[in-house]
Amino acid sequence: MTLGKPLRVLIAENHPDLSEAVARIIDSEPDMRCVGQVPRVSDVAPAAREASADALVLDLSLQGGSSLTLIEELASTMPDLRIVVFSGLANAEEAARETKKRGAAEFVSKGCDFNVLLAAIRNAPDSKAPTAKSA
Repeated sequence: MTLGKPLRVLIAENHPDLSEAVARIIDSEPDMRCVGQVPRVSDVAPAAREASADALVLDLSLQGGSSLTLIEELASTMPDLRIVVFSGLANAEEAARETKKRGAAEFVSKGCDFNVLLAAIRNAPDSKAPTAKSA
């Protein structure tokens, strides 16, 4: 349906099977393309820049650092990146509030139908830097 270029989506997920499944689903959509998969916090920003990603599907349980801090960093340094948190945390409501406060555009629970994730990627606004910045 899109007349422009497909959305370039980076997946940041530390479970290889889930990452691969999400990549296949994204690649099956005519308006999206998976541009990479990374398992560690430290890999996300460089991969997003290198791939010129439009959107990021981000697990909160990545290896090697804090995904919450990463959200803040990406929201301030890459404000056009759509950050969609894709998490299996039990306290989803609290996690959704916290991630959006830090700059994520959307929060989707891993137990959802994949169409919910695809809609979140399509409809997520660009990231907005957090309003209360740490000094």
